Parts: sequence; C-alpha cells; structure tokens
Amino acid sequence: MPPDRIDWFFKHPPLVFMFFGALAALSSYVSAMVSGWSALSKRFQFTGQFHGQSWPLRIARMRFFARYWLTVGADESGLYLSVFSLFRIAHPPLLISWSEVTVMPGYIDLIFKKRELRLGRQESIPLRISASLFERLRSSAGGAWPQESVMA
Repeated sequence: MPPDRIDWFFKHPPLVFMFFGALAALSSYVSAMVSGWSALSKRFQFTGQFHGQSWPLRIARMRFFARYWLTVGADESGLYLSVFSLFRIAHPPLLISWSEVTVMPGYIDLIFKKRELRLGRQESIPLRISASLFERLRSSAGGAWPQESVMA
C-alpha cells in the first residue's frame, strides 16, 4: 500500500470504521435475504424472553449454504433460533411453532450425521443441524414434535 494511503487511514480512522461497519451491515442484510432468515422473520420474529431448553453456539446451515452460529432452543411452543448478538443485524430472534416445522426423513449427510428441518409451511426454508442437536430438540419439544415427513 502506498504511504499516502496509509497516512490517510491513520488520519481518518472514524471514516474507515464507518466504512467497514456499513460493509458488515450490508453483508448481514444480504445473508438474511439469501439464507431465508428475512422471509421467516416476517412471520416468526420473537421479541420476548425464551424460557425453554437452549443450546448456544450451534452450527446450522440454511438456504444456499448460509452457515450460522446460533442459539437453538425448543419447548412445546416451538423452535427458537437466535444469532449471536454482534451479528444480529437483519437477524431478529425467531420462534417457530412446531406446526410450521416439517421434519425431513433420514440423514442428509451420512458422514457427519446431519438432519434437516423445513421452517415455515409457506417458506419451506431448510435448517440443517447435527443429529445430536436434532435429538435434543425432539426431546425438549415433547408431544408437540412434528411427525417425520414422508416426502424425500
């Protein structure tokens, strides 16, 4: 980098931080749109305090290979999803009732033991999670857990 550009950076750090902040916010908005989070938030945005069982820092994949570190929770009312607060721009917490969740049959990855849920009857956004988290969610949902879909 030429010396005059380096000098500019040190003379205008607030502008540089604003630029990178705006870039991060834009990236978060695009991620929300691509992954399907934005579509889900229109119907399932949750503003309360979730009191069910939850597991922080779980990896989940959504549409178009979007990957998130989430707090995932479950109780008889539904599935709770929340992005780490520093990355929450355009990603409000979600609480999706079990009647809006479809359990897809079988494993989608036999090596890493992944299972898939489809979120929202209208939206049908895939959520791919580990088999162990899947079993924890099933246990916490109790009798409200949806039947496994017969679709392949």
